[in-house]
Amino acid sequence: MGTAVRTIHIFVEVETQKPPVKLEFETDQVTGAQIKQAAGIPLDNDLARRLGQKLELVTNDQPVTIKNGEHFVSLPPGTIS
Repeated sequence: MGTAVRTIHIFVEVETQKPPVKLEFETDQVTGAQIKQAAGIPLDNDLARRLGQKLELVTNDQPVTIKNGEHFVSLPPGTIS
């Protein structure tokens, strides 16, 4: 009973880069640190999931369930509270 591995694509908006960085994960369960490492951004940067006009902070050790096409934002440390 193997489940098919599917690649999940998410986008991370990094303040110095346009367009957003496109990342691929083989699982829908990742941590904030894994997203940052894959995007090549410092671990001390803030990371947030974009929910419409709002941003939801994601910490380094926080497990996150990602969905295809989701957007995250990386900002300098202390920007997102």
